[in-house]
Amino acid sequence: MMADSPRDTRPPLRPVRSGMSALAPDFPMFWGATTVSLLGNGISSAALPLLAATLSSDPIVVSSVVVVGRLPWLLFALPAGVMADRWDRKRAMWISDLVRAGLTAALAAAVATGYAGIALLMVVGFLIAIADTVFDSAGTAVLPKVVGGDPERIQRANSWLVGSRNTVESFVGPPLGGLLFTMSRSLPFLGDALSFLVSAVLLRRMRGDYHVARNALGDGGLRKAIGEGFTWLWRQPVLRSITGIAGFFNVASLAQTAIFVLFAQQVFGLGALGFSLLIAAGSLGALFGAAQARRLNRWVGAAVSLRVALAVAGVACLVLAAAPNPWVAAAGEILGGFGAAIWNVNQMSLRQSGTPDHLLGRVTGVHRLVTYGAMPFGALLGGVLASLSGLRTSFVAAGVIMFALAVFATVAITRSRVAELTRPPADSPSV
Repeated sequence: MMADSPRDTRPPLRPVRSGMSALAPDFPMFWGATTVSLLGNGISSAALPLLAATLSSDPIVVSSVVVVGRLPWLLFALPAGVMADRWDRKRAMWISDLVRAGLTAALAAAVATGYAGIALLMVVGFLIAIADTVFDSAGTAVLPKVVGGDPERIQRANSWLVGSRNTVESFVGPPLGGLLFTMSRSLPFLGDALSFLVSAVLLRRMRGDYHVARNALGDGGLRKAIGEGFTWLWRQPVLRSITGIAGFFNVASLAQTAIFVLFAQQVFGLGALGFSLLIAAGSLGALFGAAQARRLNRWVGAAVSLRVALAVAGVACLVLAAAPNPWVAAAGEILGGFGAAIWNVNQMSLRQSGTPDHLLGRVTGVHRLVTYGAMPFGALLGGVLASLSGLRTSFVAAGVIMFALAVFATVAITRSRVAELTRPPADSPSV
């Protein structure tokens, strides 16, 4: 779908070939920046709950660190979306990287000097997440301009990005974070700070123009700009349904994630490295899912692929709930990773290919408000259920939610609606 803008500043499309460099000249830099940043996130994703668990064994306290770290998505997702439509998106991303590098380095210093406590983890996590909202909105909005607006090209790029996310953030990062944590509690956070710096350098090397055309933005203040994003998204049945489903998907996911470190330690007796390896197991299924997303779509279409992803995620939750040992739990993680990758490649690609460029930042902001803003409630739900009924209860509840979403998707996300969303306007030139 062509950008709904008087002047299209995207790089010209090239023939779709295999390989990352065939997508666009700037895509390797964009992919590299995203990948190295995700590696740092993966390191911290293991180190942060491990650090929290050394400070408290209370499930509610540990899950509260996750809750506070997700609150900025409720408070700042919408303004961040407006910024992504009005600023140079590349600049917004590398400035966010520098802010996150400074905050993470400060946390590392606090850990090294013995001043890190639960309150500090919450404050630093909250501030980093504010920068995350800007980076995510800008990065999601800039991708169609990096690779061109063709839906096939966008889906290929998202397959690369989702595959990288699950390789470095979920497979390489967590075990490395657990290993570094056993060596020194501050090392994982120093590694995360370095990853943000490298990401900023790579983003600065991108050569394209990633402003939105000024005459496409219109006039008006923050409230009007946000309202335009809300209104447009609400009028798109598929994207509206995807946003709602993704919100509940993340509630279910965070209900598990928030207490997963305690689940690994108290149910299976795993240490830091074992916990990290269990997290990493999910990346095996996710890598396969990201690689096969396009092939599955060719067989059954994006609508059915999304339903399959939700059903698979539900099965994975129940496998984890019933797992008698870490090996079965790892199998559940692998299955869950596969479903999550299929879901993410498809929902991101549909939103990016179906949304006009000058609205994509704001539409992403609304989507993130719902989807990421739901995460604190999921983390809180997981902590409360674990405290009241045991750690396995959170996984059962997550599975029930996933299956309910799969049933809803059969009605809300149909082949005809997906085709209508991605069909180019009649007056759009062919590509």
